[in-house]
Amino acid sequence: MSRRLTVEADGGSRGNPGIAGYGALVRDTDTGALLAERAEPLGTASNNVAEYRGLIAGLEAALAIDPTADVLVRMDSKLVVEQMSGRWKIKHEDMRRLALQARDVSADISAAGGSVTYTWIPREENKDADALSNVAMDGQTVDRRLDREDAAAQTAATAPADACGSVPTLPGTPVRVVLVARAPGEGSRTAAAAVAHLLGSAPRCLLTAADDAAVETAAEVGAALGTEAVVDAAWDEDGDLVEAWDRVVARGGTTVVVCAADAVRAVLAHLLGVPAGRSDRLAVAAGSLAGVEVWADGRVSVAFTNRT
Repeated sequence: MSRRLTVEADGGSRGNPGIAGYGALVRDTDTGALLAERAEPLGTASNNVAEYRGLIAGLEAALAIDPTADVLVRMDSKLVVEQMSGRWKIKHEDMRRLALQARDVSADISAAGGSVTYTWIPREENKDADALSNVAMDGQTVDRRLDREDAAAQTAATAPADACGSVPTLPGTPVRVVLVARAPGEGSRTAAAAVAHLLGSAPRCLLTAADDAAVETAAEVGAALGTEAVVDAAWDEDGDLVEAWDRVVARGGTTVVVCAADAVRAVLAHLLGVPAGRSDRLAVAAGSLAGVEVWADGRVSVAFTNRT
């Protein structure tokens, strides 16, 4: 019997057309195991173009994993599902070109002995792909194969005792850090929901400063992510934040850090080269998120700040 894979894909455009990006992932249909994730910014494009690009990326990822698999594509785009199923005509030239690309990948899977079928799902059932597409619209690129050398890292990240162990970095994949400014009460829950929406099912380590407010916020974030927080006092406001940052980067993978707004501001000032006396010009609200990518060549990209 052929292996069964599920592709979940999504795309979005902030403005339609506007800042666009897609997200796609591949799961083992029978076990639910996450095997691959892809996301890419597209510049200015329409929502439909982004949806199709997500489909193509998902099919290509499935083809790379097992070209003989029976692939089920799940998308919340009625347009793409109906057009790719042959029930709706494709009138727009951009859509036609992208549909042909998707069909070419499908044909490669069929030629190897596999198959591709499509089903529409409600938006709320496509949250992980949607989260990846938002990562892309924030300017980040993701290309991860979790069924190979990164599989051990994924397994470790699901076990609290080992969640913050070192993670091998795949070529072309940056180290990602999400800094969360602690917030009391309802602010903690809002921050937790924002982190869960951003990361979806991506493996991550969760660190927190030692103060009560940070631990409270980290508990909410951990509950949303299904990950236990690890206390690291170096992330306290009077801790060695540069050393703490360097350790997170050296670890690799994706790390979420909960700490005081002033600590977030200090790290961003360090990365951006902002003089200490001017760091207060960086807006960091309680409960907000800042995202940073660090590439293998040392390049640092602050993807977003003060996001809620």
